[in-house]
Amino acid sequence: MSATPSAEAAVTKQTAAIPDHNELLNRTRALLPLVKSFTDQHDKERDVAPEVVSALREAGLFRLFQPRRWGGYQSDPRTQFEVQNLLAEVCMSTAWIQGVLGVQAFVLALMDEQAQADVWADNADTLMSSSFMPVGKVTPVDGGYRISGQWAFSSGSTHAQWAIVGGMVPPAAEGHPPSMRLFLVPRDDYEIIDTWHTFGLRGTGSNDLKVEDVFVPAYRTHQPSPGMVPTVDATHLPPLYRLPWLYMFTCSVSNLAIGGARGGLKAFIDIEKVRVSSMTGKPGREDPAVHAAAARLSAEIDTIDNQYKRHIGRMLDAIDAGEAIPVPEGLMMRTQLTSGLRGLAKLVDDMQLLLGGRGIRTDSPLSRIWLDLCAARAHPGNDPGMISPVYGKALLDS
Repeated sequence: MSATPSAEAAVTKQTAAIPDHNELLNRTRALLPLVKSFTDQHDKERDVAPEVVSALREAGLFRLFQPRRWGGYQSDPRTQFEVQNLLAEVCMSTAWIQGVLGVQAFVLALMDEQAQADVWADNADTLMSSSFMPVGKVTPVDGGYRISGQWAFSSGSTHAQWAIVGGMVPPAAEGHPPSMRLFLVPRDDYEIIDTWHTFGLRGTGSNDLKVEDVFVPAYRTHQPSPGMVPTVDATHLPPLYRLPWLYMFTCSVSNLAIGGARGGLKAFIDIEKVRVSSMTGKPGREDPAVHAAAARLSAEIDTIDNQYKRHIGRMLDAIDAGEAIPVPEGLMMRTQLTSGLRGLAKLVDDMQLLLGGRGIRTDSPLSRIWLDLCAARAHPGNDPGMISPVYGKALLDS
């Protein structure tokens, strides 16, 4: 479909007032009691409640990375980081899908304008889920591609009207390598398979998507760049969309560890203020081990939080100045990015051990946060093992 005059007029009206950083944080804070009231239901239903998703939509919290011309806010990523972490303090599943569904707008902004119109021209609140794993079977045909396959871990898929999935396009000539490509498909072209049964992040509804021999026009596909450093050459893209897409996508599954850890620290402190050891009779609030654990986590939260903001500031400054960031620096930032969540999860795990028997209770306020962090660290975006050797080799080769 193409953007009709009436659709364009509606989008223009929607972009008339762009909320600033403080307004978006205030909108998020206003939703926290609602989000918190559904956390148990999210775990039980293995999906975020429609009421919560509707409230996030109405508050515009999926539009932070959406281009302004399509009704979005095109916000500074540091605003998204804070919004997601406010949500993560009370429900990491809600924060996860807010980040993952929201970041698809960043990816779509890199695609053909007609693809963007297909998604947003009639409804600026349209959402997309994704699974970028290149596991689909891809066959080039006239005008596009035919794809088939089953993609796992498509978080928030029940709330989305489109999906972006990955596949490898066969080489055009013998001896050439296949190429990675993303494919944008409408909800009618795929089936959601209920596969999400996990110990953590249970509310994210990260089910499988199944596609059977579907045609995708070429304009609804995209060959992503390596995504390690910003684009600073002449381009039609606004500065936001010159940031490396892989960094931005990874942020959606790693940044929320800051909010989760803040929630975990608060829960731990609340427990230790009243806990008395049944073995020693010693109050937790007087235990030096408790003091040290709280201090370590609080300090690391501050370090990781500032790391994200420093990275974005550095990259936006480089884009503004037209300065190319050296690849080793980009590799360093990605190594730091993929390491943050696991470091915070380890410190929360240390706190669990200090709780003794209370640490294994499902009704402990720290248990859900701990399990959510343990589940999140399994995501490839939170595994430094793949990128740190590349960064190390770059250091030795320099």
